[in-house]
Amino acid sequence: MKSKMSFFNTAIILEDLKRYWGIAVLYFLSLFFSTTLDLILLFNPSDGYYQERINNFLELRHANSQMMFSIIFPILLSVLLFRYLQQSKSTTLIHSFPITRGQLFHSHNIAGVLLLIFPILLTGIIFLVFFNIHHDGSELFKEIFTASKVFRWTYFSILANLVVYFISVLVAMVTGISLIQMILSFITLFLPTGISMLLAVNFEQLLYGFTINQQSLESFVTKIIPVTGFLSEKTINTDFLWWYVLLSILLYFMAYIFYQKRNLESASDPIAFNLLQPLFKYGFTFCSMILSGGYFYMLEKIDSWLYIGYFIGAFLGYIIAEMIIQKSIWIFKNLKGFAFYSIVILLIFAGIKFDLMGYEKNIPSPEDIEHVYYGDGLYGYWQNEEKPHLKTLESIDLVRKLHSQIIKNKEIFTHEEENVFMESIGIAYKLKNGETITRQYIVPKEFVYKNEFIPKIYESKEYKVNTHDYDLFHLNLDHVNYICIYPTLNHNNNEAKIVDPHEIRTLTDALKMDILEETYEESIDSKNYWASIRIYIDGEKSLDDSSKRDHIYTSWKKHYQYLPNWLKENGYYEKSRVLPKNIDSMIIEKVDEDTKDFHSYNVSELAIELTTNKDTKKLEIKDKDQMEKILFSAGYNYRDTRNYIIGIYFTNGDSEIEWMTKENAPEFIKSFFN
Repeated sequence: MKSKMSFFNTAIILEDLKRYWGIAVLYFLSLFFSTTLDLILLFNPSDGYYQERINNFLELRHANSQMMFSIIFPILLSVLLFRYLQQSKSTTLIHSFPITRGQLFHSHNIAGVLLLIFPILLTGIIFLVFFNIHHDGSELFKEIFTASKVFRWTYFSILANLVVYFISVLVAMVTGISLIQMILSFITLFLPTGISMLLAVNFEQLLYGFTINQQSLESFVTKIIPVTGFLSEKTINTDFLWWYVLLSILLYFMAYIFYQKRNLESASDPIAFNLLQPLFKYGFTFCSMILSGGYFYMLEKIDSWLYIGYFIGAFLGYIIAEMIIQKSIWIFKNLKGFAFYSIVILLIFAGIKFDLMGYEKNIPSPEDIEHVYYGDGLYGYWQNEEKPHLKTLESIDLVRKLHSQIIKNKEIFTHEEENVFMESIGIAYKLKNGETITRQYIVPKEFVYKNEFIPKIYESKEYKVNTHDYDLFHLNLDHVNYICIYPTLNHNNNEAKIVDPHEIRTLTDALKMDILEETYEESIDSKNYWASIRIYIDGEKSLDDSSKRDHIYTSWKKHYQYLPNWLKENGYYEKSRVLPKNIDSMIIEKVDEDTKDFHSYNVSELAIELTTNKDTKKLEIKDKDQMEKILFSAGYNYRDTRNYIIGIYFTNGDSEIEWMTKENAPEFIKSFFN
């Protein structure tokens, strides 16, 4: 009677510990030799690389080896502990003993938990001892290698292992084959990340304009299961601690309930419960379908390939799932289920295709909009999502008209030829009710350049202050340390540094005036910049968005007027850009990008080839006025064809390569090569 009333059975726990203690030892040795030993032997408090390594380890970031061990050992342990459920003879024998299923379940899991936490606790103790021996009051031990972080690493690692273990235990209850248990356990760990990413990719293909903050989505879903959170760029938030505790409890009790309901005859069955077989079959079919659809669309970005990928993936997924369930390859008489699945999916696709929910055509009314965002993509919006962008009625009206125009041209834009250059347009509406509507479109370059609304949006002061060069217009100049201007060409030998507070203020004022007066046509000019400008700042105090960067970046564009005048008046002009007097000569050659791969050359090779190759027609420039015109006209972007290559040979012996388009080339160059 005492045995039946007990929550667990001590003899079973001791037997499991005796049989599987080697798993715990192997787990500890894996942790010790893969990371712990390296961190101890390579100890160097002043080495930045060492600090980064130990910080990533304790913060569980990029913890690839620990992630691997936190998957392999918990799954292996659960398979061994519940192996008896997957064999008819052993499951019948063990369940014939005077021990309840509850006692069996709890006892095996107590042993499993003890075997898992022992290696982690021992590793944590080693780090604490190492910490106390070497603590010297340095920055490493104050901010990175602290006792609290060691404790945090310990309990997060324990929770990560427990979640994986209980997932595998739950899977063990619903399958009767150990190999299937291992495979499904592994799949389940990555299911939240994989499904969310695949759905995002497929919705982008199915819904015109669909977009989602991929960084936020990835950051969240990877941390739903703690071991995948080890791959995150960011530290696992402490708030997730309670979720992992709750998840472990939920998984444990779900596994317990399934164990109580499980039939002994289900040993060797791929899916132990008949009610779960359709869920497995259609879930596997759906995952296979969206994976195949996404893959086929990447190969050829046309709708027909997408739907072919869906069909092939769904059919193969259904066939494989049926084979697993039936344990046979002769399953073609069971295709009625695939026909049913196909009808349901076709109805869903038809609803998406005809936009029955009104997603694609949804443009909110002006009275419902608090502010809007427009940009070349939504990266800038995701970075400053809470910042007000365009709030005036005029700006809102312009963005809505642009949005409407894009929707009307959907069929044209989505069936453009492959050789047409495309641009990205991002639009976001922040509504007064707190909701956000985001859309991102890929449209032809010609639409962007010749659109009637985009120039009006771009040239408004509100857009330039709140979207374009946001950092510069919201900079607290009291916290600027200095400004450096680096010439685009030959910048290793020339730069201007401005440290005087008054000059910093007047320089930034000149930059702001140039930006505010810049036209849309000037903003899309393909000419290179004269120089890059870095404004070095006190990161924690200088920007309204509390950024901790040490500098912000902007450029000296060739059409600016106020900035070059300021540089001349204050004696910085000659140090801020390359001048003709710095150049000994230029050699220009007409090129054909279709017949020559210039990416396979480096700058020095190209510069030498221009001076040595006598077989092609070349123009050598010595005149300083012509050099200035060439410097002003040089540049291209990825949308343009590079028509001329320019070798620039400086008086100090250095050389650079520039490119020029036919549209920007001075007349004397065109005449020479015609």
